[in-house]
Amino acid sequence: MIGRSQEELRQLDFLVDTGSFYTAIGPDTRELLKLPPGIPTQTEMADRRLVDCELTVAHLRLADREGAIPIEIMDVPYPLLGVSALEALGLKVNPVDGTLEHRFPFSGTVNFTKFHDLSQDP
Repeated sequence: MIGRSQEELRQLDFLVDTGSFYTAIGPDTRELLKLPPGIPTQTEMADRRLVDCELTVAHLRLADREGAIPIEIMDVPYPLLGVSALEALGLKVNPVDGTLEHRFPFSGTVNFTKFHDLSQDP
């Protein structure tokens, strides 16, 4: 589950991409989740191309863990869950059977209760 805060989580299926650092979602999904504006940046693709994207944050609940993670907003065919989200939540992918496992005990990361919408400021 992912959203602006713990109170605003929505179910979303991800493809786990251990070759991707950031979690990536498309602009339409960002609108659906009402994620806050982020910072413009670029990301390097596997073929070495630089692609414009936006970097923001979201609250992610995965397995029995949850916390704030960085999210890339870019054109992707399917939401991708990157290794920074797994690392932040203390999870790893078992390379033999593809399941998620705990890497270490977890006490949680910084959690957002509500974002301040800067676009609403006078």
